[in-house]
Amino acid sequence: MRLGRPARAVIIGFALALGVSACSGGTDTASPQTSAAAGNGGLEKTELKVAALPAIDSAALFVAIDQKLFEKEGLKVTPEVVQSSPEAIPMMLNGEIDAMFGNYVSMFQAHDQGALKLRILAEGSRAAPDSLSIMALPDSPIKSAKDLEGKTINVNVLRNFQELALTQVLKANDVDPAKIKYVAVTFQNIMPAWQKGQLDAAYLGEPMVTAATSSMGARKILDPASGPAAEFPISGYIGTQEWYDKHPKTAAAFQRALHNAAKMMENNREVVANVLPNFTQIDKDTAATVTFPYFSSSDNPVRLQRVADWMLEAKWLTKEIDVKSLMSPTTSG
Repeated sequence: MRLGRPARAVIIGFALALGVSACSGGTDTASPQTSAAAGNGGLEKTELKVAALPAIDSAALFVAIDQKLFEKEGLKVTPEVVQSSPEAIPMMLNGEIDAMFGNYVSMFQAHDQGALKLRILAEGSRAAPDSLSIMALPDSPIKSAKDLEGKTINVNVLRNFQELALTQVLKANDVDPAKIKYVAVTFQNIMPAWQKGQLDAAYLGEPMVTAATSSMGARKILDPASGPAAEFPISGYIGTQEWYDKHPKTAAAFQRALHNAAKMMENNREVVANVLPNFTQIDKDTAATVTFPYFSSSDNPVRLQRVADWMLEAKWLTKEIDVKSLMSPTTSG
């Protein structure tokens, strides 16, 4: 398995995917082989390069490789690990990759702005209880959600998934979202900024939640994946409409393999733990204790529409997005 650029140790785990920016469309120059000549089920293309992040919620891609689920579909998939989606955008534009893993908020923003014509190839991850947490240090006066009003909280990227989901949860807990001050803090700087008092509370994802609890005695104040944001869709696998139109059978095979990987992961935690050290800084022992997101074994336009609707409510979109029209048909595994 070729993982491209080494993952930086400071960017770890599920939290990385929270600030993923949009990917853009590209030409079909990556991996010229097609399966028409080879007779592999009529696939338009058999070799794919897919940009992924060194994050837990990219796991389905790596499980599908490890368990040879892509091979069963007649595909050879090579992951290109990048530190952020902006790094993958020129790769997509130059035809160096066929698809990528990305954050829905950023993707919908790019689609709304005309930066790309989006096609969602497969859903990726959804927020699970305790996979995200608003946390306070042991000596903090913050004891409840209401105490967050007037306080400073970190996000990786302003006006993105973290803020969108938390806004709905705050309102459900009778907290005024307008009274929260968000500051952009890179992942490697969250802990230092928090300990220095630059943050009143920290917005963490796994494995940082587990680390902050065990090493710092941090307390959970609020779960951003609770109430109205339960199972909130975070990230998925996307391409461009142009690429999809040229490769519909390949896209269907890619989707089936990812769905089958998610089904395998539902009842077998070890299959995830075994691959995490290959593309993240999470070792197998840590993987045994952290809270995983939900991995989607099917695609659901209703739950994904919630993201676009909340973005429109927040005025992050200029017009409504019909998410179902952007999604690939679900194929059986």
